[in-house]
Amino acid sequence: MQRPAAPIQTSPWSRSPGSNGGGAFRHQGPFTRQHPGDTSGPYSSQVSNAPFTGTSARTAARQQSHAGAVIAIILVMVLVLASGMAVQNVQTGMANYHAQFTGLQQSASPSESRSASTNSWNLSAEQTCANLSSAIASLEGWADSDGTTAPAELTTLNNDQSACAGDLSHLSSADLDAISNHTIDALLAWNDDMVEFYRYRSASITYRIDGKWPGDPKELEALLDTSGWSDDPTYAVQQAAKLKSGNDAVLAKIADVVADLHNREAKIAGIQADDRASEQEIWAAIDTITNEMGVTYSFEPLSVCGGGGGGNNPSTVAFFCQDGTLDYRNKIMFNTGYVLWDLGARGDPWMLDAAKHELAHRSISIACGTARPKIAGARYEAVTNAYAYQFMGVNRQRNEEHQSGLEEYAAGDAEMAIAQKIHDGTCS
Repeated sequence: MQRPAAPIQTSPWSRSPGSNGGGAFRHQGPFTRQHPGDTSGPYSSQVSNAPFTGTSARTAARQQSHAGAVIAIILVMVLVLASGMAVQNVQTGMANYHAQFTGLQQSASPSESRSASTNSWNLSAEQTCANLSSAIASLEGWADSDGTTAPAELTTLNNDQSACAGDLSHLSSADLDAISNHTIDALLAWNDDMVEFYRYRSASITYRIDGKWPGDPKELEALLDTSGWSDDPTYAVQQAAKLKSGNDAVLAKIADVVADLHNREAKIAGIQADDRASEQEIWAAIDTITNEMGVTYSFEPLSVCGGGGGGNNPSTVAFFCQDGTLDYRNKIMFNTGYVLWDLGARGDPWMLDAAKHELAHRSISIACGTARPKIAGARYEAVTNAYAYQFMGVNRQRNEEHQSGLEEYAAGDAEMAIAQKIHDGTCS
């Protein structure tokens, strides 16, 4: 199978452009028990194109007396151990995804030094301090690349705020000019970080919210334009407040999408197929969980994902594509090149676990903008299993038996903790 917010962990105001529970539970799903040999009845339209036909073949664990199934399960283990992988991750990243804000490519980088403003302004103390308060409100959450340290410009504003407390008559014209210039400098530096955030992440954000921005991206792009900010401190803080509002709407949309995702995960965690389930029941369960998650599934060759397909690996059961477009955002695939469909695999309840694993890849990609978040490192497959165990009700014992010897999928305490962090909104 393939290894395919909550607020996002990375602050949209980070100074670095590169910075980007509950335990498992299960109960018997609502599937009517059939006679062990009865696999009759029409498949759903989704499985009607499955690359297999006929009645269910039983594995050794499901029907000990079935000699053919015994051979099948032995063959499964031989192929899995020989290939070193039971499932194949197919992900080519966001490289081919065009950024929403193409006009931002020429914007200033926060790494570029900016000369401090030294203009003189004819503003009252009240207006100057009101601008300062508005600016600080817009910069809420702004942090350096470590995510905790306040940028120097924001520290300066906070110091200025103490000067604006109480009686303002003590502030000289030089003091007021300095506060106004500090306000402009901080807003321009913050805007640089905002530009970098959207330059590097606009494609990821679009992917995460399924392409449905809460407003016209062009409006947000226009707000990122700082023309005139250096000419009028009051105009600068007004535009910054609008930009903060527009950005908050984007982040709120992401939070709504992730919250809905988690609600759906909790629902499918209770959909199970035990070792007595018929093939019909197993695929009915897969229909149920994919419908609940709002995705479709199909039967495709690994090459459908492009360059990351890794050939037509016969040990790959299912996979998830993240190729930087929305084409596969809501879809999981079962590998048409998997050689064991007719040797018991199609009727094995592990198919439900495989589907949930792929859905876990999708959930992580929505939560973090990538199926391979920085926090998971090279252990992203094991972390995906851990996520599926904790939040999607994957049968851990059964899955670990099928993936015995595949270290990259083995989820230990560390991977379980990382999966919990991803679920809580931490991606790096």
